[in-house]
Amino acid sequence: MMARFSLFLNVFLISFLLVGCYPTIDSRGYNPESMDIKKIQIGIDTMQTIQERFGSPSTSSVFGDEQKGHNWYYISKRTSTTSFYRPETLEQQTIVLRFDAQGIVRDVAKYEGEHPIIPIERKTETTGYETSVMRDIFGNFGRYSTQSQNKTP
Repeated sequence: MMARFSLFLNVFLISFLLVGCYPTIDSRGYNPESMDIKKIQIGIDTMQTIQERFGSPSTSSVFGDEQKGHNWYYISKRTSTTSFYRPETLEQQTIVLRFDAQGIVRDVAKYEGEHPIIPIERKTETTGYETSVMRDIFGNFGRYSTQSQNKTP
């Protein structure tokens, strides 16, 4: 009887631990099956018609140019996460819609997979106060007086 219970307990614990190793699949972003980019008419569709047909974009260009227009991005991503490990990307699609200054579609592009963004190493020089340890230590000498400004009788 005790051996049976011990066997049952061991099988239960091992199966419980193995369930923790089963990957979780997450889908984020728009549904790629619902977005038929072949129906987008370049030069005819506008921001309003695109938004009515496909909904709001996942993100849009931050710095829209008055003369060049700006971009809308529809992003979908499927990831697999196993217990505490970093998520692994299974599939990612990005659809970029480029609009002109009047809000009319000028180009449609579709990208598969992840595209890492490489930041530019340039730094913007700023003018201002530069500090040092010595300036911090000795900078306040002479700024405070020992006499009180407001004397009350």
